[in-house]
Amino acid sequence: MRITVSYCLQHGKNKKECEDSALIGHQVINEESGTVELQAPCWVCICDGVGGNAGGKEASMFVAQELSKADIPHNIEDIKTIFNDVNNSLNKQAKATEDHKKMATTATALFISDDSFYMAHVGDTRLYAMHETSISQISVDQTLYQWFIDHGLKIFAKGRIKEVIYGAMGGGREKNIKTLVVKQLPENLISSSFLMTSDGIHDSLSQDEIEDILKSDASMSDKAKMLCSTALGHESKDDRSAIIICIENNHA
Repeated sequence: MRITVSYCLQHGKNKKECEDSALIGHQVINEESGTVELQAPCWVCICDGVGGNAGGKEASMFVAQELSKADIPHNIEDIKTIFNDVNNSLNKQAKATEDHKKMATTATALFISDDSFYMAHVGDTRLYAMHETSISQISVDQTLYQWFIDHGLKIFAKGRIKEVIYGAMGGGREKNIKTLVVKQLPENLISSSFLMTSDGIHDSLSQDEIEDILKSDASMSDKAKMLCSTALGHESKDDRSAIIICIENNHA
């Protein structure tokens, strides 16, 4: 299995630093772009520090760094244990930091083994499956806006701020991670490719706009950069992160 990951993380307009971080294999990324090749088993994870809480960058970096040191999981329960342990460590770190006691981050991770893919998700960062140039969202946004939509209450979702989340890692409370979703992806996705985005991308670009960029003749690295630059052109003020994961199954 050949795994190629292209990524671009950029700080938001008028922001001094990027609160988005990523884990690509064992490499922790913040405000960088590039392409790397990985070998299974490996993690790819995107984290978006909660901007309303001091220490968003520190929280997203901490989760990515701790995940990079975790043992290789073998099933869903292993992954749940890893994320709960990282969450406990994040809260412990926050309590020891005078001005970051409620630092928090979202996280969406893909664990790739030789024969299985697993998703771990909390918050509103996203994982999409890519089929050629079409995308399908796998994760579900843990926002009040999405909650109203999912429960048939569109009238209440109208005008609702999409950034209001109800799930995260950290925040000084263990219950914040209780919305963690961990699942094994269907076997027919094992030969697929994937896209990860922070809300600075998907709140500014429609699915059609994202797919138009993926249809271009640009390299995967340039496509990741184009997703970020196009979102900025659409007046996105948030940090922007796009990660494209291309899977080539040598046994297919």
